[in-house]
Amino acid sequence: MKTITKLTMASTIGALMGTAAYAEDFNWRQFEGTEITWAYDIHPYADAVVAYLDEFEELTGIKVTAELYPDDTYWGKLNIQLSTGSPDWDVVGTGIQPAWDVTPAGQLAGLRGLIEDPNMTSPSYDYEDFFPALRAAWTWDVAEEEIIANPDGEIWGIPHAFENMQLMYRTDILERLGVEPPSTLPELTIACEQIRAADPNMTPMAVRGVRFWSSIHTAPISIAQSYGVRDFVGTGDAMDTALDSAESIRFHKDYVAMIQACAPDSWANDNWYQVVDGLSTGTTAMAVDANMFGFWNNIEGSSDAAGKIAFAPPLTAPDNDEFASNIWIWSLAINGASEKKGAAWYFMQWATSKEMNVRGATDGKLVNPPRSSAWQAQEWIEYANQPEFNNFYDTFNTVQEKTSLLFTPRYGFGAAMNAWAVAMQEMVGGADVEESLSNLAEEIRDEL
Repeated sequence: MKTITKLTMASTIGALMGTAAYAEDFNWRQFEGTEITWAYDIHPYADAVVAYLDEFEELTGIKVTAELYPDDTYWGKLNIQLSTGSPDWDVVGTGIQPAWDVTPAGQLAGLRGLIEDPNMTSPSYDYEDFFPALRAAWTWDVAEEEIIANPDGEIWGIPHAFENMQLMYRTDILERLGVEPPSTLPELTIACEQIRAADPNMTPMAVRGVRFWSSIHTAPISIAQSYGVRDFVGTGDAMDTALDSAESIRFHKDYVAMIQACAPDSWANDNWYQVVDGLSTGTTAMAVDANMFGFWNNIEGSSDAAGKIAFAPPLTAPDNDEFASNIWIWSLAINGASEKKGAAWYFMQWATSKEMNVRGATDGKLVNPPRSSAWQAQEWIEYANQPEFNNFYDTFNTVQEKTSLLFTPRYGFGAAMNAWAVAMQEMVGGADVEESLSNLAEEIRDEL
């Protein structure tokens, strides 16, 4: 977290973002005098908006109070706010996977009607500008406790920033130890063995291992795709888990071997904080996780790792060079119990506008920006291609072509994926892979 809080402001387009940038044929003062509350994680993504809240108030007359909490605290508070029907928070930060468990109960407000209403949405907003994979991930219908995939369904959240999964590595460490960046999962295991032999004090790989679904949504689900693994197959009453398939058994044997060879002894308790710390301090040589961790640590003056982290696509099976990358999308959504949904939507469309996307990105905070136009903006191209960011920009564009939501949308997602994380710990600890996956699949089937 220290490296994150040290991020420096580097905006090159400050003059663009005054209220004049929004001086168009749209009534931004429709909810003048309203006060709303926006809740979010303590995060650079939040910082990218907080810095300019006074401009939003000047533009709209809407007062926004930002309530920001540490990660673990925030998710607990969010659950209480939504599950109790409290109207205290109007706009919340969330992700797609948690939203699957709350939209069937109406805990988030649908947004399609607001987006398509010319009296509520500025003509310059351009919702289609968000990457297609991000828009698709946030679109579904609900029926009782079922999530119904529908590309024309309801829209539940607006991408604020997102992360695709990549291999990140310390160029200085690999060069010093004479190790080449791996491209397959078995190659990663071999590279880790080489690193340990060359420098016993070096941990080869930082990777999440906690008993929570966030450990699955980074490296495992991304790498598993090239092995042919799917979390679920079929739909409706015919849906079944595929985590005990032959493909899954093969993947898990390779993945468990990699963790045993690569990860630190603390792996089972490690979360994203440890991944960031390992890269920034140089106590670990590589990581497969959200790509913005490498970007933030490359910013000049942010950490000892500045300019020393390079990027590559996620690892694959040894006989398949087609990689895949899962996404996590930090998004803004409206609390279903909010009594100020109009003002809440005005704040959301301003915070996720084209202008704020580019501004947040060039401030070094809103990475990755979720609008395709941001990646074509000269300000961002020049900033992201500075030498200290190594191959960040080009690798993003390569990986983004094969980035999508790799989980099957479903109510009860969290419980099933948490069980997968627990089974992963057991297998790394020595439990038989086939037996563990069989037990995991049976547990999930009991809940279907």
